[in-house]
Amino acid sequence: MTVAQLLTPQPYTSASIETVGRHPLNFYESPSWFTTELLRHVRLSGVIGEPCVGHGAIASLLQAWPHTKQMWTNDIDPHKSADYRMDATLSESWAKFPDSDWICTNPPFSEFAAPIIKNAYQKARIGVATFLLTSFLEPCDDRADFLQQHPPSLVLILPRFCFRKDKRGSRWATDNVTISCFVWDKRATGQQIIIRPKSEIIGFYKNPEQAISQERAIEIVQAIAKGEL
Repeated sequence: MTVAQLLTPQPYTSASIETVGRHPLNFYESPSWFTTELLRHVRLSGVIGEPCVGHGAIASLLQAWPHTKQMWTNDIDPHKSADYRMDATLSESWAKFPDSDWICTNPPFSEFAAPIIKNAYQKARIGVATFLLTSFLEPCDDRADFLQQHPPSLVLILPRFCFRKDKRGSRWATDNVTISCFVWDKRATGQQIIIRPKSEIIGFYKNPEQAISQERAIEIVQAIAKGEL
């Protein structure tokens, strides 16, 4: 497949898409371009953990990433396929997870994100890469001290993605704040913010109905690894 073909999304229709209401356990599947765009900027490697694996949107692409030595997964939801089924907000759960070079995840937002990120930072030898509302930078009580002591080394500001339809189920809706990819690389000596317009994101799609296929997403991962993108 050529670079030009990789730049052109090929939509398909999902067999089952949630239309209204909040999802159980604040679960919203990551679009494939979250992970592929991260890999264009940060070459994750070694042992990688995914503590909120969901249906494997992130983990499946990291398993196709040639620099991943080993992958472990966790999810508190017993209906999800994972290596572990523990509460990632609890430090005692992390004591049972394998030693890891990187933690990469899209955690549930609200009050769950901060404790998961703090635990992940302590566990990771090299760093953490996670997808959060950009407002996570606000020094709220649950994370102010952590952000002051450990500011992210990189923030990729991403265009808005429609995770679900509005309450009437009539149109795809976005959150009030866009998602960013926050990276805490313990080797970094500075901080950087990168703005990513949708026109420059390989395989971008706006909502689950427009999603590219898993095979195509893996092709993009492989092309990034080869330095073609």
